[in-house]
Amino acid sequence: MTSSPDLTGRCYECFRSKKACLCSDINSFETKTKIVILIHPKEAKKQRVGTGRLTQKSLLNSQMIMGVDFTNDNLVNALIKDETKNCFLLYPGSSAINLSKNEKFPQDSLRENVIFVLDGTWPCAKKMLRESKNLQTLPRVCFDASIPSRFSIKHQPAQNCLSTIESVSFLLSELERQEVETLNGGASQMVELLEKMVKYQRDCAADPSTPGYRRKPYSNQTHRESFIRPKSRLFFYDDKNFS
Repeated sequence: MTSSPDLTGRCYECFRSKKACLCSDINSFETKTKIVILIHPKEAKKQRVGTGRLTQKSLLNSQMIMGVDFTNDNLVNALIKDETKNCFLLYPGSSAINLSKNEKFPQDSLRENVIFVLDGTWPCAKKMLRESKNLQTLPRVCFDASIPSRFSIKHQPAQNCLSTIESVSFLLSELERQEVETLNGGASQMVELLEKMVKYQRDCAADPSTPGYRRKPYSNQTHRESFIRPKSRLFFYDDKNFS
């Protein structure tokens, strides 16, 4: 008979070590807009507390659904078909509502806004959209990232690509600017949470006593960029691919 795993010193909310746990730093807040995070299985399994999970824990009015093809997903389709909901997809495209260009976000006082967010690597996000016929029919909303990603411990394919928590934070800030949301600093709290996570990871990488310590934990940026295929990995912000 095998014994149960020893979870001493672990947080029962996120199952990370209490030293690495960020749960006490999360100040969950309410939003008028419902954020639905569609997380890819690879992201869910590899990242116990990835930025998508941090996003979901930060927002009281949010939901997380795992999958790749959501065409026949009951939870997703129930939201899309609900006449009391007004559903959108956070994804760039030629027809997307660009909040950064002061394009007006549609409001309906009788319906709750629901915004689906794809959580996964850039190739995974593209596959999720390609296979999910129901998501392809949704009106899109997007923005132009004005600052580089703060998720510096993870390489982004382009400077204007953001992590999930940054994307949702930026989205909510733009909605607040259009008076769709009233957040009272909630969006900035999400970015601060990300920065705490990044600092912890960097401190661990620089500490020789930490398991998995590497003498050169971060490669030179120029060296990393040399492995990127400029055309094949910039699809996420290339309008030509989203007709």
